[in-house]
Amino acid sequence: MADAAGGGMPIPMGVWAASGHTRPTLALDALIGLAGDPTAQSDAVLSRGQANKVLGVAGNVDDPMDLTEAGWAVLFASGGDPQIHEQIKQNLQPLLDLRRTQARDPKLFKIFEDAEGAFPGQPAANWARQRGVSLTAPVDPRKGVPYYLLLVGTAEQISFEFQALLDLQWAVGRLCFDDIEDYGRYAQKVVEYEAAGFQPAQRKSVAAWVTKHDGDAATGLLSDAVSGDFLSEDDRLGQSRQFGLDWFGDGAATKAQFGEILRGNCPGGPPALLFVGSHGAEWAMDDAQAQRRMQGALVTQEWARGRPLGAENVFAGDDLPADARVHGMIAFLFACYSGGCPAEDSYYLQPDGSKIEVAPAPLVARLPQALLAGGALAVIAHIDRAFSYAFRDLEGTPQAQVIRTPLDLLMRGKRAGLAADPLNLQWSALAAQVGVALGRHAQSDPDFDPETFASLCIARDDARNYVVLGDPAVRLRVKDLG
Repeated sequence: MADAAGGGMPIPMGVWAASGHTRPTLALDALIGLAGDPTAQSDAVLSRGQANKVLGVAGNVDDPMDLTEAGWAVLFASGGDPQIHEQIKQNLQPLLDLRRTQARDPKLFKIFEDAEGAFPGQPAANWARQRGVSLTAPVDPRKGVPYYLLLVGTAEQISFEFQALLDLQWAVGRLCFDDIEDYGRYAQKVVEYEAAGFQPAQRKSVAAWVTKHDGDAATGLLSDAVSGDFLSEDDRLGQSRQFGLDWFGDGAATKAQFGEILRGNCPGGPPALLFVGSHGAEWAMDDAQAQRRMQGALVTQEWARGRPLGAENVFAGDDLPADARVHGMIAFLFACYSGGCPAEDSYYLQPDGSKIEVAPAPLVARLPQALLAGGALAVIAHIDRAFSYAFRDLEGTPQAQVIRTPLDLLMRGKRAGLAADPLNLQWSALAAQVGVALGRHAQSDPDFDPETFASLCIARDDARNYVVLGDPAVRLRVKDLG
């Protein structure tokens, strides 16, 4: 995140658990190689940004909200234990049956598994080519792969890069649970929520839980930018959609308060939408069990700089209350590693320039898993270090539209995959700007500004690192909310 004056190298969000300190400002010499990232420079990224359509669907789809036009598919990880695959599929069967009925047409409902599934290490372009589709063309749901695509597998089996590239054109979500029974719990909750006559417990309300710590530039900038936008007198978040807003900031974003939000104990009642803005916890990989439970846990208001992280100042998956009322909720978690974590650090390097291992293997965070197993419909979250570019531009000007737009779309009843799509457009637009900058000035050119260019590359990658966890076709029953 850029410093308080709006200049200098970005400061990342996130708190190191053992020391309670935030990560230092990124060093310029460690970022020189960012421009060569093959994912961000791929034809798929640039072609999406050059398209005239807002969505990635072809022109023959009149209504991408309609599954009889857009279709739905599930893509399973292949190459693993066939018995585990069969158990997962059986648990998901109620959801598969529901989507098959809604799509109506066999061409618009697909199950990709076994030889048609995704194999570990398989590039997204290779999988798409085998299905007769392209990562650089708008999606025709009848020609190979329907528009809504649910990935089922770990980040080792189906990489985050695979998910990101498909998500540029398709509306993609992922399910990954440590407990196989959670697939069934999630499927049953979605089917129940979409059943005729079901009355959601949630109110037409958004809860925003945003930390702000003394002496901490990152959360100070985040809180100021988000509160200035969400609480605007003439354009309060949710106002145009008749949604209420319960704001928990300015010292109110405590661990106890977060638990009460999940229990539905808010002034406006159980919220249909939850927005979180905070540091995410970074645990050392030398304690793999603790890291698995805690990586990406939300750092609460109780934390102070230099205070190690522990049960009193983080909210993790294990902290989900037994009486939580999250069935039918959709959450947007803006925090480092809140959705997951790669195996290697994307930004910091060893003194010799080699990669730093962050985790034994890439992982999906526990908190969104717990929310989904408890009945949340979907979670939009971050799978790497988070930076300020979702709410401030490179010059430091507050611009909260990037994170506000998905919330606005969800309040309009848009499906989760559609609501998150503006984040993909942001990624593509920034990738195009990187390309323009490289074309205009070689890095050896005396007019080349390495700090500005490095910041642009980080902003690009930051936009790439949002994911939808859960079925991308879920949506709020806005008309039925209290």
